[in-house]
Amino acid sequence: MKIWSTVKKALDSVKYRYKKKKHGLTFPLYCKIHGVKQSHYQGALAQSQAQDKLQIVHTPTQKYPYNVYVYSVTLNRVLGYLHKDLSKKLVKVFGKGFCRDALIKNLTGGRAVGYKYLGCNIQILESMRHMIDEEDFLYLHGV
Repeated sequence: MKIWSTVKKALDSVKYRYKKKKHGLTFPLYCKIHGVKQSHYQGALAQSQAQDKLQIVHTPTQKYPYNVYVYSVTLNRVLGYLHKDLSKKLVKVFGKGFCRDALIKNLTGGRAVGYKYLGCNIQILESMRHMIDEEDFLYLHGV
């Protein structure tokens, strides 16, 4: 049984690397959050800072099966979502219902620099460690 487990892990690793290469994903991955013009997301972004811990979570809806939300661990709020093309690639690589760590790299725009809305650039990681100690979110890790 132990040999089969080792072989399965090796095959899964090869399959995972193939999927990343096929979809052109390299980690850490840098992108921006979309949907930030909505007022509830603007309020959350106004309270955010660079290096805040984030989770990206695949949360499909009937209209958007590849929907991936960007969730602030620090604020316990959704900040926005990822672009549909990137979301689709991530679901293809990590599978339905995935959850991965991310960080805020920097906030952009805002009234201080003459723009009406705040924006946010993030760094997506391959890990799932940010919420490991959060009891309410153990289900995200299958615990």
